[in-house]
Amino acid sequence: MLIPLLAILLFATTFWFMYVGKYERRTVALLGGAGFLLLGTVLDFYTFDMAVESIYFETLALIFGLTLISSTLAKSGYFQVLAERVALYSRGDGWLILVILSLTTYFFSLFVNNLATMVVILPVTLKLCKSAKINPVPVVIAEVIASNLGGASTMIGDFPNMIISSAGELHFLDFIGGMMVPTLILLAAALLFFQSRSHEVFVRKTNKGTGKAAFSPFSGSGLIAEQHVDQTLLRLGSITLFLTLGGFLLAEFVNVRPGVVALLAGFVLLVFAGFNRKELFVATGSGDILFFVGLFVMVGGIQGAGLLDSVSWLINEVSGGKPLIELLALLWIAGMVTPFMNAGPATAFFIPVADELNGFIPGDAVWWALSLGVLAGSSASLTGATAGSIAASQMDEHIKENPEVLSYIPGGRSLGFGEYGRWGWPIMGLFLGISSLYIVLISP
Repeated sequence: MLIPLLAILLFATTFWFMYVGKYERRTVALLGGAGFLLLGTVLDFYTFDMAVESIYFETLALIFGLTLISSTLAKSGYFQVLAERVALYSRGDGWLILVILSLTTYFFSLFVNNLATMVVILPVTLKLCKSAKINPVPVVIAEVIASNLGGASTMIGDFPNMIISSAGELHFLDFIGGMMVPTLILLAAALLFFQSRSHEVFVRKTNKGTGKAAFSPFSGSGLIAEQHVDQTLLRLGSITLFLTLGGFLLAEFVNVRPGVVALLAGFVLLVFAGFNRKELFVATGSGDILFFVGLFVMVGGIQGAGLLDSVSWLINEVSGGKPLIELLALLWIAGMVTPFMNAGPATAFFIPVADELNGFIPGDAVWWALSLGVLAGSSASLTGATAGSIAASQMDEHIKENPEVLSYIPGGRSLGFGEYGRWGWPIMGLFLGISSLYIVLISP
């Protein structure tokens, strides 16, 4: 009994330090992993060899290669210019701004890291909402959710699917077949949800004294920045991306894992993309790689302490051993846990549980249940996905520099936990409901 209690305490303490956000999460994760290794060695339940075996090295290879592709394309400047030009088609219409930028975010997130997508999209969004004098909060939240959806649609769009790909030995086409249709349905449902609350999206500044809306003609002036597109980097990044996608498609047929393809692509860009020493750490995703090393070691320690057996037991008890109920239990439990753990850690936490279920439930439905559950949970709160935290930080900086933006937001509420939750929690419920129907349809 002592070992599980100490393991829970160490795990909870580590995630508390991550949650408060005062320390770099990779440092906290590495210290947490080291703590589990020390505790396991002293109490004889977790060894160094077990820790190494708990690391999904293919996931790290995918992060390395795909982050370098994203970094190369972002460095070229093309995504920024493209996003700004797409935004101009809205002509200041609030609903079109939300729809166009959400669809653009979804599309970008299919192929590049959704965090990189948000870094490109957010400045354009905040400039456009300021120019059109509309409430930016629901627009930014819609983009965070669209980013989550785009990332969940493919094997390469976000960290959870990279982890699932490695654990389930799945390929690129597996994710297209299993996840693309449900995520497109969820995207349509999310847009309908925002349409139902459109009165909060299209709030414009009012004239003092009259209470009448101050409708100013929209101008794209200042939206398009004079930004040089590095054609050499653009060609290099684009060609590497298309060759990598082609490699993913062929990998299944030539018996090569996608991680090998991503690793080769990363080494090519490492040589030819011209990143300097200061850029390399971010460009190669080294921070994320270190974070997931620590995280995988922690989850291995939790498994060594027998705690994940309890989760599997709970799912089995709830389901009565019925495969469909087990899939739905995994979907909903993962969805409820993810808002508090973040999508990547939650996926890593449930991988051993899903792997055990996959041993006697045929097909890939277990992996889609886990992916959809994590997707729903990651859309519920600011901490559910890293993109949410980035969005909140950029929104705060934008309001500091442009305090008049608060007059476009009902009640002057910025993008905090409470404001995000008003939109995110209902969307999580919507996503879990639709995903449950999908799992019912595909369950063996």
